[in-house]
Amino acid sequence: MIARTLVMVLTLAAGAAWAHLTPPVVVVPERDAVMSQHAGAKKLSQRDVSLTAEERKAIQSAYGWRATDELHGFYMGRDDAGKLLSASVFMTEATMHGIIRVAVALTPDGRVQEAQVTEVSEEIYAHMKPLMDRGFKRYAGLGIGSSFEPPAASAGGADAMAQHYDGIVSRIVQRAVILYNVLVTKRGVT
Repeated sequence: MIARTLVMVLTLAAGAAWAHLTPPVVVVPERDAVMSQHAGAKKLSQRDVSLTAEERKAIQSAYGWRATDELHGFYMGRDDAGKLLSASVFMTEATMHGIIRVAVALTPDGRVQEAQVTEVSEEIYAHMKPLMDRGFKRYAGLGIGSSFEPPAASAGGADAMAQHYDGIVSRIVQRAVILYNVLVTKRGVT
């Protein structure tokens, strides 16, 4: 009897947890984001790299971010001679309401060229829509020493949830810049 009750409780709990997960809304397909962010490049390659334990420790010390040891895929755009013209990385953050995925395009010196939300969960979409419609131009030109904090009321009069998600996008873009600085600029991954 206890075993049956335990199985029932676990089944109901798993069902409730599964019911809260909402499918993602693909705002911009990855291929389209990559192509637009590397429009002038003649050659495009992808480099999958992970941070070393020492790099993760340095990032946490300098920026307060506990970076994972997962693979980070950088797309690298080059000219015919092989000179790096652009880079981009897709960063995903899981929130309690679902995921936010952002494509961050970077210049060769590690400054943000463009940030584009490419995927969000259905539950977040309504809050993110005004932010995506406005775009994320304010990140253009920001680099490793820049402030990525969204200005007060950056969500343009939107609800508190939109402002919350705007802060998450800011954090995602900053982390992309940090990864580029550590992996490409300092380590020399190209």
